[in-house]
Amino acid sequence: MYGRQPVLPNEEGLIIEQYKTYETETWVNYLNRYIPLLHKKVLKNITTAKEYQKTFYDKGRRVKYDYKDGDLVLRKNLEKTTFPKVLWNGPYVVVGKNNREGTSWKIIKQDDPRLWVTTANVRHMRPYYKNQVEDSMLQVIKPIKPVKSTTLLKGGIM
Repeated sequence: MYGRQPVLPNEEGLIIEQYKTYETETWVNYLNRYIPLLHKKVLKNITTAKEYQKTFYDKGRRVKYDYKDGDLVLRKNLEKTTFPKVLWNGPYVVVGKNNREGTSWKIIKQDDPRLWVTTANVRHMRPYYKNQVEDSMLQVIKPIKPVKSTTLLKGGIM
């Protein structure tokens, strides 16, 4: 107790052995040597755990597309109507971001004469692609010139 040996009334002759203890200086030297090493390991483990947790948290919450001003997008039809309903409305023109994270966007319907600005969540948007098959077909198919019947008769085909 408080640096003194306890004196018990019935055991005056009993001597308690001192266990081997570290001296203060050696213990301080030990801590000064190994605490920075442990601290580095702890920080490394924390950063790897953060990265691991972030990958699993962001797995379902990532933004699939990073839109730019002027991009054409389709917006999901969230109206509660009966079957059959159109799944996607549009195209809309992206005007700008609504927040810093890029999860909400300001959009305008492309053929809207009033230029009504509305907002849409990124989960309810997808890029708009023109029907590339129709465009390529229009370029390949050229108007056919009518053939005169006299040219066919001169060639002797008929």
